[in-house]
Amino acid sequence: MTDLSTLPAARRYLETHLSVRQVNKVLHSFPSPRFWKDRAHAPPDVRPPGTDAPTCELYVALPFCLVTQPSHCGYCLFPTEGYVSQDQLDVYLTALEREGEHYRERWQHLQPRSIFIGGGTPNLLKVGQYPRLLGMIRSLLPSLPPGTPITLEGIPQLFSRDKLLAMKEQGVTRISMGAQQLDQGLSRLSGRTQTPRHVFQAVQWAAELGLGCNVDLIYGWPQQTLDHMRRDLQDLMASGVEHITHYELNVGGATDFALNHRDELPSPERVREMYHGAVSLLAAGGYAQLTPYDFQRVEAGTQTGFVYEECRRSFDAHDVWAWGYAAISDFPDHHRSPDAGGWTFMNARTLPGYYGALEQGRLPVECGYARSPADLRLSLLFRNLQSLSVDRASYLRNFGRDVLDEFAPIWRACEELGLLSIGSEAIRLTAEGAYRVPLIQTALMQGRVEEITEAHFAQLRALSRSQPGRAAP
Repeated sequence: MTDLSTLPAARRYLETHLSVRQVNKVLHSFPSPRFWKDRAHAPPDVRPPGTDAPTCELYVALPFCLVTQPSHCGYCLFPTEGYVSQDQLDVYLTALEREGEHYRERWQHLQPRSIFIGGGTPNLLKVGQYPRLLGMIRSLLPSLPPGTPITLEGIPQLFSRDKLLAMKEQGVTRISMGAQQLDQGLSRLSGRTQTPRHVFQAVQWAAELGLGCNVDLIYGWPQQTLDHMRRDLQDLMASGVEHITHYELNVGGATDFALNHRDELPSPERVREMYHGAVSLLAAGGYAQLTPYDFQRVEAGTQTGFVYEECRRSFDAHDVWAWGYAAISDFPDHHRSPDAGGWTFMNARTLPGYYGALEQGRLPVECGYARSPADLRLSLLFRNLQSLSVDRASYLRNFGRDVLDEFAPIWRACEELGLLSIGSEAIRLTAEGAYRVPLIQTALMQGRVEEITEAHFAQLRALSRSQPGRAAP
C-alpha cells in the first residue's frame, strides 16, 4: 500500500513522479470506468434518479467518425463507430428519439445551463438533419430558455457555411472544432485529411454568422517540435478565434500512437516546456487562461460571457444528463446531505447494444457506479482543480469539512514543491501546479484507488471460494 499520510512520504511520491509522462484523469472524473460494474451488477433501478440539483447540463452524443488509417485518428480512446453512409445517421437519430422518450416526463421543467452535442463527429450530419436533431432537443425541453448556450463539435473540413447557417438557425450558439494539428505533415500521422485552410475558413464563417468558436490543438504529438507548436498557435491566434483548447496528448490503450509512435513522442521534459511556452504565447496574444488547457480571448472593455468548461468552479451540486451512445450521466447527491454519495452511468458502447436495449423498451445503460461520499468528494475535487484553484469555503459548505485537513500532507508537499499556495479561502495553483494537475490528482486519489482495488480482489477471492472450480486471482 502507498502511504501518503505524512509530509515526507507525500513529497517523495510527488518528486518520484515529476519526470513521468502525465495522463489526464478528468475525462470520466473519479473513479476510472474500469471500476464501474456491468449492468447486471448495477442498482436494480438503473433509471437516473431525477434532476433536483440546483444546476444541470445536457450532453448529446453522436457516435460516428470518418474512417482513418490508422484507425481512431491514431490516438483517440473514445468509443466511436465508423461512418459509412447517410443511412447510419438517420437510423441513429431515430434511436436517439426513442431514448429521449424515456426522459420526456422528467424533463418538462428542466433548464440546462448549457447543452453540448459531441461525439464522434456531429458535423457529419447533413444540412437538413439539424432541424431534426435540435427540434428533438427542444421537444423534450419545453422550458429551455431562448439563447441557452448550445455547442456542437466537429472536424474542420465538414463545417460548410451552409451547415453553420443551419446550426445557427436551429439554436446552436457555438462550435468546437477538433483541429489537433495545423501542420499537415503532423496531421497526416493521424490519418486526418484536413488543411489549415479548412480551419481558418470555418473560423471566419463562424464569426460572420455570430457563432462562438473554439479550436482544439494537441501538444506532445509524435515528431512535434516547439517550433511546430508555436507556429500553430500564432496562426490560430491571428485568425481571431475566441477560444483555444490546448491540451496534452494522452498516450494509451491499443492506439497507433501508443503502439507504433511512442519513440517519436517529445520527452516529458520537452512536453513541459511546450506547456509553459504555450501559456506565455497565448497570454501575450490576449488570451486569458481559464483552466490548464482552456484559453479565452479577452477584448478590452468587454465582459466574457458563458464559456463551456468541463471543470467545476465550486462544489455545489450539479447534475449532468447524457443522452445517446456511450454517453455518461452524473448525479451527485450531496445537496441532500454532506454524507451522501451519488451515481454515474454509461450508456452502451456498441451500436448493437445501444439499439438492442431501446428495442426492448429499456434505457441503454451498460454500466454504472455508486459513489461513496469519499468518491464523490474526489470526483468533484478533480474538476475543481481544473479551475486553477480549490474553493475551500465551498468544500466546507457542501461537505462539512476542510479540504486542507482531509488531504493535508499532499497539499503541504505540493506547496513545498512550488505547485500551489494555501490561503484561508482557496488553494491556488501556481503556473507549474496548473501543468501538474494530473500528478496532484494521482496523489489525492492513491489511497482510495488502493481501497477499491483491494475490495475488488477480495470479492473475487470470495467468489473463488464459493465456486471451487474457479481459479483465484
